Order: sequence, then structure tokens, then C-alpha cells
Amino acid sequence: MTEDRSSIANRFYDKYMSARRVARNNRALDATWRMIILVVGLSIVCIGIFFLLFPGPGWGAIILGLIVLATEFAWARRALHPVRIVTSRLATLAISDEYRYRRMVLTLVGTVIVVIAGYAYWARYGATMDGFGFVLDKLQP
Repeated sequence: MTEDRSSIANRFYDKYMSARRVARNNRALDATWRMIILVVGLSIVCIGIFFLLFPGPGWGAIILGLIVLATEFAWARRALHPVRIVTSRLATLAISDEYRYRRMVLTLVGTVIVVIAGYAYWARYGATMDGFGFVLDKLQP
């Protein structure tokens, strides 16, 4: 295991691209490949839309579906362009030294607020399990 992860990823990508080149040379295989990508990508997008309505990673699934679709379709690449812009800005903010102090202050203030709110709740209501009686009844034999 002396190989790094990038070499494994590069080998996987090279195998994928060589299979894709073979498929592009055959019209029927190319159409089948594109149809499979379309079905899989749209299925992931539909699951993401479902997760927008119900608990789950809705936007993450939609973006993942668009990434799958963007491997074959230009309209999906255009739809992902705003996502790429936002994520590159967030990445820049996450690693920039300019905003380091602001992140530290926001983290400290947020932590202090959560601790004070927890202490205030505990001081007011105490550390009881009254609201969890139905769970406690099921746990006891």
C-alpha cells in the first residue's frame, strides 16, 4: 500500500475514459451509455427532490445527480456552473487568512450562546427526563 490515493483515482478515471472512448466509437453503445447516464442522473435528482419534501439530503442529492448528468450533457454542466461558483467562493473563505479571525470569533460566540442557553434551560427546568417517559417505559423490562 505504498501508492497514494491520487494514483488510484487517476487509474480509475483512466479506465472510465478508455471505456467511454470505446463506447463513443459505436453509435448504439454510445446511445445506450448516454441513456444509462440520463436514467441514473435523473433518478438521483428525483430522489433529491423527494428529499426536499421529506427529511434527507435533498440539495446534496440534486447536485450529485447533476454531476452525474454533467459527465454527458452540456445542459447539466451549465446548471452546475452557479454551484461551482458558490463552492469555490466558500472554499476560498474557508481557507483564507483574511476571514480566519471572523471565523474564530463566530465560533466562540456561537459556543458561548449554546452553553448559556443550555445552562439557562437546566437552571429553569432541571435535568429531568419527564418529556421522555414514553421512551423510558419501553427501555425498562
